[in-house]
Amino acid sequence: MDIKVRLYEENDFSLVDGILMEAFSCHKNKVEGNMFHEIVGCVDNQVVGYLLLTKVLNPIKNQFYYLVDYVCVSSQFRGMGVADQMLTYAEEIAKDDHAMYLQLTCSRFRIAAHKLYEKKGFNKRDSDIYRKEIL
Repeated sequence: MDIKVRLYEENDFSLVDGILMEAFSCHKNKVEGNMFHEIVGCVDNQVVGYLLLTKVLNPIKNQFYYLVDYVCVSSQFRGMGVADQMLTYAEEIAKDDHAMYLQLTCSRFRIAAHKLYEKKGFNKRDSDIYRKEIL
């Protein structure tokens, strides 16, 4: 089994769309701009994972950080290290860009994901996330 991580390419669309539907029940949309990095994980050259990295400016500190979103791997390839390698790739992008940190949120029910994030050096913060839907 050969795991490789790379930036998303347009011909990855249908595979990534399927992975996002399975994991998050949402479809892939076109992402444009230099504030975004779409990362895919491949096993034997087949796209099986996806991660979206968004660059965010903290205007008070006048420094950037990155939000990690939509970390997902096709169910038949979970536990093989694909997400681990996608997170390493995301961290390399952030380091190369001199970002302050990586940040993510995760459902309290995704216990396996929590273990991975902690293994990768993410620290759980003592905070609650609030959201107000604007329709």
